Amino acid sequence: MSGIAAAFGVDGLPAPPLADLPPRLATARCVILLVIDGMGDAQLAKHLAGGLLAGCRQGVIDSVFPSTTASAISTFLTGLPPAGHGMTGWYQWCEEIGETLAILPMSRRGAGTPAKEAEDWAQSVLTAPSLGDRLPVPVTHVMPSWIAHSPFNRRLAGRVRHEPYANTESLFPAVERAMDATAERQFIYAYWPNYDATAHDVGPDGDKAVAKLHQIEAAIAAFIARRAGSDALLLVTADHGFITAPIDRQVDLADYPDLAACLVRPLSGERRAAYAHVLPGRREAFADAVQARLGDALWLADSAALFAAGWFGRSPPHPRFASRIGDFTLVMKADWSILDTRPGDRHHPMIGMHGGVSSDEMRVPLCVPPL
Repeated sequence: MSGIAAAFGVDGLPAPPLADLPPRLATARCVILLVIDGMGDAQLAKHLAGGLLAGCRQGVIDSVFPSTTASAISTFLTGLPPAGHGMTGWYQWCEEIGETLAILPMSRRGAGTPAKEAEDWAQSVLTAPSLGDRLPVPVTHVMPSWIAHSPFNRRLAGRVRHEPYANTESLFPAVERAMDATAERQFIYAYWPNYDATAHDVGPDGDKAVAKLHQIEAAIAAFIARRAGSDALLLVTADHGFITAPIDRQVDLADYPDLAACLVRPLSGERRAAYAHVLPGRREAFADAVQARLGDALWLADSAALFAAGWFGRSPPHPRFASRIGDFTLVMKADWSILDTRPGDRHHPMIGMHGGVSSDEMRVPLCVPPL
């Protein structure tokens, strides 16, 4: 995103521009960034080998940490790393409102549906500046209709033009409407979530999930055929990759009530990278017990030390960032995951997961299809 911003004359974002971005980025009349949710480099290599996207793969990018949609999409929308924009995972402790939220739908932990306060909370919690508002050109966001006008998306998107779409077949027609809406130089950000949604349910290698990847590749090919020769640059990447996480490699703090009793509130973050807010005076006891009893499944890291080491990006921190990452980060090893089940909780069963530090989760492709 630093490279895209610089191509439109905006400097000052924390990260240096990516070296693999094509020179045409600086001159193309229309720059289109398509984010395929969940299509890590490993998934591209395994399931689309020999296809259009594999053939135009120009490089590989490290995702943000945690390698998850809430954190990475916020980076696409703001140009800031998680330390700067403050989005730390699916579940996020928001001290400013005294709630743990599922941050994308703006719902209370365990509620499942957006809270009636979602609009107000978005203004209080989502305070990072939008990159779309900083670009000196027309900006259009092409998003699924059920996401486009959500409180989260509208707050971080800023004052951009929206072109919602209904399904995969209508994605690129929406992109084309945006392309044709102005003769000025412009930036179009497009997001497609279908592979991610399916891979969580059936695994990243499940037939239904792989079919989604072939579906979006075919849609890209048809778009290129219609728009070949236009003065446009199409960049295709992803927010994160995936692993398969077996149920028998899942830790639940409900099975360790003495550990859960050390916490101020349930774990937040992700099942592959969780944050522990520990009661005063229990920090050392919690750390010793977790390392002794769960050391085979996870690394226990001091959250402040991870920030200092640049895990969340090197950026001036969001004012609430330290409170959101708690005392410790539980970084899961191999294909382990972690839950913190409390009375009344219903966790969505997941075969595919992300959020951790494996290469399959962290490494995403940069593809530049010919257009």
